[in-house]
Amino acid sequence: AYEILSEIGETLSVIESGEVSKGGGGADIGPLMRDGVPGMGLSVDGSKYFWYHHTDADTMDKLDKEDFNECVATMAVFAYAVADIEERLPK
Repeated sequence: AYEILSEIGETLSVIESGEVSKGGGGADIGPLMRDGVPGMGLSVDGSKYFWYHHTDADTMDKLDKEDFNECVATMAVFAYAVADIEERLPK
């Protein structure tokens, strides 16, 4: 899966958001990944992550519009490309 995802990531080099690395997972998808399900997530600047995370102030107006758009574009490209390949991603 790593090689396939790395190729997809190369298409995002113009916006510097296609770097693919192994590992990760966290509480949300970690258990699935340990069972062999390929997972994807974004590596973003987390310096302000816990300023609002899971508080009443955790609202869309806190997002940086350019960062948000880049994240959405990145996940959309990966999701579309993975859905469009003929074979399943290997475990």
